[in-house]
Amino acid sequence: MIKNALRKLEEINATLLNIVTFWVGAAMVVIGYFVSAYNEKLEIVLVSTGTSIVASTIIVFLSAKYLFKQSKIKEIIETWGLEGIFRTRAEMNLNCNLHLLEMEKELDIIAFGLRSFRDSQSDLLQKKVKNGLKIRVLTISPNSFFLKQREKDEKEIEGHMKNTIIQLAEWLSWLKQSSPDADNNIQIRYYDTLPLDFYFRQDEYLYIGPYLWGLTSQQTISYEFRANSQGYDYYKSYFENLWNNTNFAKADYTQFTP
Repeated sequence: MIKNALRKLEEINATLLNIVTFWVGAAMVVIGYFVSAYNEKLEIVLVSTGTSIVASTIIVFLSAKYLFKQSKIKEIIETWGLEGIFRTRAEMNLNCNLHLLEMEKELDIIAFGLRSFRDSQSDLLQKKVKNGLKIRVLTISPNSFFLKQREKDEKEIEGHMKNTIIQLAEWLSWLKQSSPDADNNIQIRYYDTLPLDFYFRQDEYLYIGPYLWGLTSQQTISYEFRANSQGYDYYKSYFENLWNNTNFAKADYTQFTP
């Protein structure tokens, strides 16, 4: 926040200096025309110098606007680590699958049933789980009222999303059979609130996206962040806080009060 305030102040100061310089140049041109009848040489000096100053301030103004814009873009990319914006989650999956091949250590997920992911990536994940991959999934309770509402929002058949979440838990139990440390490496926890945004972290790459009314999850905008950036650290820390909050996330969804 302080950095943004300083940058804004710097931009304001640069703009004010440019405006003052512009009007000094313009004043010199006007004075030059007025003194032309008395001193022709002074007129030439004032007008030529003034027009040069005016022209320079215009160039500086345009250049400054470009440089400040480039500075903001640089901050988004380098500081926040934004690597990509995808119009749909389906487009995001193409990029995500490439990084999935490289993933070795951790896979953290906030989602619903992950049906298409399970169907397409089970064999790959089973191999990685055998090599020690850790998977943590945070999903909504299949008995949650909020899940029923989400089914209506996505125009799904009642009970469809509930079934995919139950199948997700069964799928993770299947993966556990291949893990060298099943209880610690493969875990699922549930929550019972308004649906959280989609979250998918594969080692050094992190993907997020909202759930929008009237659209299926595969049709919503999504974002990619890389490691060692403020965006990546922010969302990773948020997931950890949710995962470790025993009042929020529970290993058994039947523990939630109806």
